[in-house]
Amino acid sequence: MTVYNTLKGLKIRYVSTDPSGAENGQVWYNSTSGNSRVAGILSPAAWSSAPAPAVNKDSFSSGGTQTAAILSGAAGANPANSAKAEEYDGSSWTALTNMPAAYGYNISCGTVSDWSSMGGGYGPPSQNAVTTVYDWNGSGWTTGASMPTALIEAGVCGPGQQCLLTGGYAGGLLATTNERSGGSWTNTGNLNTARYIPALTGTKADSIASGGVGTPTYTNVVETYNGSSWTNSTSMPETRGYAGAAGSNSNDQFLFGGNTASVPPGTTVSIKWNGSSWSTDASLSSGESGLGGFGSSTAALCGGSGNSPGASEEYNGASTGNESISTS
Repeated sequence: MTVYNTLKGLKIRYVSTDPSGAENGQVWYNSTSGNSRVAGILSPAAWSSAPAPAVNKDSFSSGGTQTAAILSGAAGANPANSAKAEEYDGSSWTALTNMPAAYGYNISCGTVSDWSSMGGGYGPPSQNAVTTVYDWNGSGWTTGASMPTALIEAGVCGPGQQCLLTGGYAGGLLATTNERSGGSWTNTGNLNTARYIPALTGTKADSIASGGVGTPTYTNVVETYNGSSWTNSTSMPETRGYAGAAGSNSNDQFLFGGNTASVPPGTTVSIKWNGSSWSTDASLSSGESGLGGFGSSTAALCGGSGNSPGASEEYNGASTGNESISTS
């Protein structure tokens, strides 16, 4: 009979309970259950179909979690402006009260009870960008503290009234960074590389900005922010802009879809950053860009898209655990 130590040249541990924090592929014998056991991936990471937004089908103005999310405004150019906003509860989308005004290329962040839509342009009476901020408190809109600069397509992350805003476009590429604290904005350290629509996730104390549109096209530049300054980090495997994004800090980011130099107008490829390297993850079912990204690197949602039909997809990361080894 073939045995494990003959195949691997190793003896397995003999324990009465499964070890905690076992590494992927680690094998042991559990004397209590009488089974050889192995740690590993029980199910791989995967995207699955989810309900599509009713109206915001072309919007990167997004935020929240996989089961409590908001989309607002529109990512489209003039005249595709929108004042529409809608909320997702994990199973369906519900229309919210319209924002006070419609702008295209606005950006948003926050939660379903602390949400802010900022900037944008192409609104009447001219095509000029605005500094306007609209705050959503879970039941209605109020006008918030105006941004320091009128812009479109910046990167923004964090709670609505405690957010980080960086990059963008205002007649040229921007590198400026501003932190919001309720009714005021504070200018802090500039990005090392000016760009618009960077994928920004995390908080104003610990965040990461990846890709976006630089000079002259999509970039793979990655920078991390520590609350006062930006530091260049490991570049993405390829250039990418208008991607959906999720994540919690500078060591945790998940990007999906978006435009690349090689795959316009939208890629299916997802990539993940763990603080030291980028890796390819589960692919979307169809190539998407200009979409909204919500949630975390283990439970995410993409909603809306610049590409037809703009369907949503839900992501669940790989599940791991211990299983008994069977010879059957």
